[in-house]
Amino acid sequence: MSGLRILPTPRPCVAVALGGPDAAAPVDQAGWAERKRTVRLPNGLRLAYVELGDPDGPPLLLLHGYTDSSRVWTILAPQLGRYRMLIPDQRGHGASDAPACCYTMEQLAEDARLFLDAMGVERAAVAGHSMGSMVAQVLAAEHPDQVTRLVLVGSTALPAVRRGDWLWTQVMALREPIASNADFLRAFGPDSSPTPVDPDLLRFYAPEIAATPPHVWRSMIRQLVEVPIGRYAPDVRAPVLILSGGRDELFPAEHHAALVAAYPRAEAHVFPELGHNLIIERPEEVGPVLVRFLDAGPPAEALDHSAAAD
Repeated sequence: MSGLRILPTPRPCVAVALGGPDAAAPVDQAGWAERKRTVRLPNGLRLAYVELGDPDGPPLLLLHGYTDSSRVWTILAPQLGRYRMLIPDQRGHGASDAPACCYTMEQLAEDARLFLDAMGVERAAVAGHSMGSMVAQVLAAEHPDQVTRLVLVGSTALPAVRRGDWLWTQVMALREPIASNADFLRAFGPDSSPTPVDPDLLRFYAPEIAATPPHVWRSMIRQLVEVPIGRYAPDVRAPVLILSGGRDELFPAEHHAALVAAYPRAEAHVFPELGHNLIIERPEEVGPVLVRFLDAGPPAEALDHSAAAD
């Protein structure tokens, strides 16, 4: 394919802490909720967020996945300390408002744009995990002048969910309270990852995912059904980095292949031993790849991701 680079998985290496006040120290999981601030967006939504890193560094927006929260980025954050990290809880998640409506990828992307505006940020690199990567693709397509670099982690260009598959069936059968669905939460959450995840993160993650309101679980899953997010790719001008886990059961190999086809000029990596939650499974492997891509800075000129394959 024209311009495509698929690079081999890097060997394990020690994560290097970069500059900024929060760069060297691991994030305190117990104190994460207390770090959150709130901002009222022009659309009325009260959004919770955490700001980390160098306040004078290049802005970096980090978007979490379905029923996650800003906490999912805590394990990787020490490697990103030279950046001004802006890490929101997206609508319906974490400590942000959970209105009855609406949970489309377009609405979440608009929230992200309004959040950047509220933070005084004109242009930013954007990294998204899972659902957050879909929101990031929409944001980069709808507002190409505002996104300098785009990182898609555990992502897809295909429909994320299909009616009748395991995730759809489990979510539509959820009983209240959500915490009573313990078997499903264990199978869906990061503690089911093929490689061990920080137990301190898991201790706080479990009650937070169970606190996601039932209407958010169902509204979001309906938005993820049978909608190929790759339709936004032709309008994305920012350089793209694709990071996938070779043992990702939610988005297996065909999803990575679809992303590579949608973004033929992207840099793409597969980590064979990692699963869907690769940013918290082995940050010492994933982080340096992400950092090198971000450190390349804004592109000299816009890319055309719609280039046809040779």
